[in-house]
Formats: sequence, C-alpha cells, structure tokens
Amino acid sequence: MTALTISGKTYPDLLIPDDYQIVVNQLVPRNDEQVHLLRYQPADLPEEALGREHITVIYSDANGLYSYNALTQPLSGPMPSEQEAWSIAEKLWQEVAPKYRERLEQLDTLKGQERTYVDADAKAVTIPLMWAKYANTVDEGSYEWIGLGPKGHLVEFERYNFWDYAAGRQKTEMWYGDDWVRARRGLGPQLQAPLPLA
Repeated sequence: MTALTISGKTYPDLLIPDDYQIVVNQLVPRNDEQVHLLRYQPADLPEEALGREHITVIYSDANGLYSYNALTQPLSGPMPSEQEAWSIAEKLWQEVAPKYRERLEQLDTLKGQERTYVDADAKAVTIPLMWAKYANTVDEGSYEWIGLGPKGHLVEFERYNFWDYAAGRQKTEMWYGDDWVRARRGLGPQLQAPLPLA
C-alpha cells in the first residue's frame, strides 16, 4: 500500500494499493468549483470500469482533499464501536484538515450503511459501513462523514458536502458513486432521494 499524495501533501492513512493506477484524471464541477477527480483501478482494469473495484479521490487546488472513497477488497470482521469510530475519525481529521475540523460538531454515528461493487467474477461484494457524521457550524447545510468498515477499515472520507433541504436530498455532486456517474451520462436512471440528482 502507498499513502495518497496530492498537491505535494501526503496522507498516511489514505492508502492506494500498490497495483492500482490512475485511469481517470479530469476536472469536474463540485459545489460550483472546478475540482480534480482521480479514479484508481487495479492494473488489470486499465480503463474506467464503472461498478468494479476502485478508489476515487476529489480535491481542490485551493482547499485540498474533499473526498476519498475506497472500494478495493472484501472486508469482514467486527464493526468498530462508536468510541472506536470517533477515535479513528478524529485522528483522520488531524491528518487531513485540522483547521477545517474546528468548524465541525459531532452529530452521530450511523450504522447500516453499505457500499457494493462487482468483482472479476461478476459477483456483488457488499461492504458494511458505520459513519461518524459531523455538521458544519460555519457553512450551513454542509455535512461531513467518515465511513468505516469492519475492523475500522477506512472506506470513505467526505467533507464540504451540502444537503438540499427543500428537495430532501444531497446537493453536492456524487462523483464517487458509479450509479450517479451513469445517471449523469444518461446511462442509467436518476437515483432516489436522499441521493443527489445527476
């Protein structure tokens, strides 16, 4: 495993498997800002393969890392306790964005989340998640979360992600979600609330 490095900064707990390579590197809109989208996949998937195992990274030149989502392997074992989840999350904030952390308040841990990808044998691999979720006290409507799988394995880091209260769904573009990407390209249906419109 190699620690993620972007814009000259290394994130020791955000890992990229050694056999992964970048297959997408483009600018995309997120919250009315142009941001970098990187998609990493195994070497035997040298072109974008929606639905397969991957890591997406979204970052801004001005504001650093916004999003890291890693669906890279089957995960099994016990889920972290709430105390363990908060401990892992707080350590990660100090690594990624300690000043940004100052504007957040802890909300709750959310159990029962899941993420799924399809492996090389066309079988669905489902990863259970627990979220440590935060609310932004400065930018109203922004929520942040860190998604942890079995044994506290980091699966998601997401910040500066806005909620559309009137629509009852997420507002921020969901570039890390392959079903959302399909919908945006007209290759699949719009996602149901609370997921964002594409």
